[in-house]
Parts: sequence; C-alpha cells; structure tokens
Amino acid sequence: MKREKKINLFLVIFFGVGIFGLGLESTRELFMKLMPFSLLLGMGLMFWVHRSWKPRHLWFFLLIALLGFGVEIAGVLTGEIFGSYSYGRGLGFQLWGTPPMIGLNWLMLIYAVYVLLRKMPMHPVFQVFMGAGLMVAYDVVMEPVAMKLDMWNWAGGIIPLQNYIAWFVISLVMLSVFHLARLRFRNGVAPVLFFIQMGFFLVLHLWIA
Repeated sequence: MKREKKINLFLVIFFGVGIFGLGLESTRELFMKLMPFSLLLGMGLMFWVHRSWKPRHLWFFLLIALLGFGVEIAGVLTGEIFGSYSYGRGLGFQLWGTPPMIGLNWLMLIYAVYVLLRKMPMHPVFQVFMGAGLMVAYDVVMEPVAMKLDMWNWAGGIIPLQNYIAWFVISLVMLSVFHLARLRFRNGVAPVLFFIQMGFFLVLHLWIA
C-alpha cells in the first residue's frame, strides 16, 4: 500500500509539471514530444502494482488494446464511427494513420474505470453504464486539449456528437467484456491515475483550449 501511495504522489507531481510544460508556449513543443512517453510511464506504473497476474488477464488486456486500436483505425479510414478526424504528431508513431498508443490508452482508461466501479454496491449492468458515462465525461474534457496539442484533429475543427455516442457504446462493450470475463484484481493506482489525467486535461482546457 505504501508503494501505491508513493506512486500516486509521484503521478500528481509528474502531471503537474506536465501542465506547466504544456501550458507555457515556450516549453509546449518540447513537452508535446514527451507525451507518448508520459502515457507509457503512467500506464507502466499502473500495471506495476497490478495484483494477481494470470494468463487470462493478459489475454483480455491484449483484446481490449487491440479492439481499441482496431476501432480507431476503422474510425480514421472511414470517418463512420467517431466522425471525420485524423491523428497528428502528439501520440507518436502511426500505423494506417493511427498511433498504436491509442489502443494502449483505451486499455488504461477501461482498466481504471473497471477497478474504480467494480466494488461499488450496485448491479454490474449499472456499473457498466456508469463507467461508460465516466469515459464520455473524460472525453468531453480531453477533446479540446487534444486538438490543441496535435493529438488529433476534427474536420472543420468541430467535435461531432457522434464521437461521444461512439465513446459511450465502445466503452459499454469493453467494460462488458471485463465484467463477463469476471476479472478480479485490485489496483490502488488505476483510479487515481484516471482522475489525475482527467484533472490534467481539465486544467489545460481552462488554460490553453
């Protein structure tokens, strides 16, 4: 538990530094180049404290990451899922116009929301719908900042309602996969990381978006 508290404190400081680095025009370009590494670091620390590693955990984590990556590829190539958008430089290396990092980001967010809500005293169906709602709330905060930081860009600079509907439906499916698989694990970093990142985007939204 002590290790998790230290990691959470580190993440608060780390993303706090990132807010200032991205908020100031003089350092924004440098910090934009570091964004893929910061996402990997946060996810790496989250999985470092994952308990009860089992082969089936790895298979389902891989499934969610690949599903996230696949749906984003389809979204970019067709414009039919989220709306018409394209990825910029902010998330690094791309395949078929889509950074593999985005699949890992889907996994990180779904994992964190699942951990956050799984122990709440409510039926799993309500947990799934509440989790999907949290994912959409996260996206609402993130989207304007993502465009400003060249993570991705929407046609005409307008975020379509279709995007949020797609986020809700995709999140429902992914969270349902975790629940149907009856994955059982604890993680004291994942929920904190989710809200730290949400706060990170909220502050930058107020500052630069």
